[in-house]
Amino acid sequence: MAIQTFKRYETKFVIDKDKMSVVLPRLLEYMEFDKYCIGEKDYPIYSLYFDTKNNDVVRHSVQKPYYKEKLRLRSYKLNPEPEDTVFLEIKKKIGGIVNKRRVVLTYRQAVEFIKNGKVPQLEGVQKQIMQEIVYYTKIHPIEKATLIHYDRIALFGKDDKALRITFDRHLTSDITSDILRTDSDGKLIVGEDTRVMEVKISGAAPLWLVKILSEHKIYKGSFSKIGNTYKKSLKPSVVSFHPVCSAQTADAAYVG
Repeated sequence: MAIQTFKRYETKFVIDKDKMSVVLPRLLEYMEFDKYCIGEKDYPIYSLYFDTKNNDVVRHSVQKPYYKEKLRLRSYKLNPEPEDTVFLEIKKKIGGIVNKRRVVLTYRQAVEFIKNGKVPQLEGVQKQIMQEIVYYTKIHPIEKATLIHYDRIALFGKDDKALRITFDRHLTSDITSDILRTDSDGKLIVGEDTRVMEVKISGAAPLWLVKILSEHKIYKGSFSKIGNTYKKSLKPSVVSFHPVCSAQTADAAYVG
């Protein structure tokens, strides 16, 4: 079973591909490639970010509040089959701490929930997280979504598996009329030479990492994939969603 809850600090850095080519070998002295980086190559990620009719979620997020939350559906392939695995995630950020909770579903279950409000029957921690997601949809009825695609290289610390560093490239925003299905190549959010580097860690950064970032003049930045999409005035994907469930159904599911 994939990890269902995460609590960590996440710091982003916007760099170019040349700087990445220099800093990556230094990081690999202390880190190793994620198992999904087959042949030390990047892998695709597709995330469908949900929002209300008036884009309340993303408009709140770009104001950089102390607390924010969002719901997304993540897949590692486009146009998934009914029984393929997807991840429905609720991500909260309080101050600098990110808390991500997710349920592992089949694509069929995800579509039935998003379009028809059918709550999947889950057990244990997954059931609790699903209840939280249902309650979230009561507060933020799903009526729009934006598909974000990018290719990722991910590293894990050799001595500290909680330390993770990722590099994302070819970030695109796609207008789609269905869930994780599109024939479009999307529109670039940032230039092709741009890399979004992210350090994800449960505590203080190790001294070797601080030194590497300092040596290569890599400084903390601010970047949101869905936020930048919104700022560039790319029209969010209209998926013709109806609110996932009524207030009565949401209350019942949340109580549980």
